[in-house]
Amino acid sequence: MKKDEKIKKALDDLKDFQPTEEQIELIESLANTYANRSEEDIFVEIIRVNEEMEAKMSPEEYEAIFEKLDSIRQLLNEEQLEKLDKILLALKKDHK
Repeated sequence: MKKDEKIKKALDDLKDFQPTEEQIELIESLANTYANRSEEDIFVEIIRVNEEMEAKMSPEEYEAIFEKLDSIRQLLNEEQLEKLDKILLALKKDHK
């Protein structure tokens, strides 16, 4: 599959995602909160948030988040993919 096709597929996968106003505000708040933090600080916070999400969500909702993350892989560069893989590996270890 060509890169353009991968990007189109990823965008198609995301087209049904309609964030609520609350989700948009949360994302903006998180961006502001973590703008000046180190990668390590952010990594620790991702693990903490993951534990909280897992406790509050149904197994289906929780797995849907990981499916969405997989669907954006085609949009990421090599460095971003490495970071995503590192996070997912840590979350899966923590999840078991």
